Amino acid sequence: MKSRWSWAVIAGVTFAALIAAVVLGRALAGGNEPSSRADYQLAVVTARDRVDFALGRLSKAKSLEELTTRMDEAAAVIDKSAGELDDTTAPAGLESQNVRLVAQLESLGTDVQGIADQLRVPGFEDILQGSEGLNFPSWDKVNNVLVELRRLGIDVEPLSRHTT
Repeated sequence: MKSRWSWAVIAGVTFAALIAAVVLGRALAGGNEPSSRADYQLAVVTARDRVDFALGRLSKAKSLEELTTRMDEAAAVIDKSAGELDDTTAPAGLESQNVRLVAQLESLGTDVQGIADQLRVPGFEDILQGSEGLNFPSWDKVNNVLVELRRLGIDVEPLSRHTT
């Protein structure tokens, strides 16, 4: 009698663990369902606006130290925005654009951080002399993807050009 009871308990615990694993798996993989076009547009516009705001703050810096601090902050905002878009499942037909947008935002964040780090190296602070602003090739690539998304029906503006 005791062995039948043990098997029943083991089977019950195993079944409960299986159900818990399925529920947990679905909760963790909640981003697998594609976003609606409206939700995806909101995610892209939000990321674009955050990145644009962070980049816009660079041109308002009054000193090299303030500029590099703002560049650190901008790089963090750009990386966070890329991560949030990466966690978003794009609607059908926009998956490749989302992958490219995430990759280009990550590249832009790396570029911004790299220039900030370089500006901190003694002797490199003069690279800004006579410059009207910073230019990042990845900025152009982000805008190329944003323009493509706009052509595909996602109402998003390209990043603004911020000059000093």
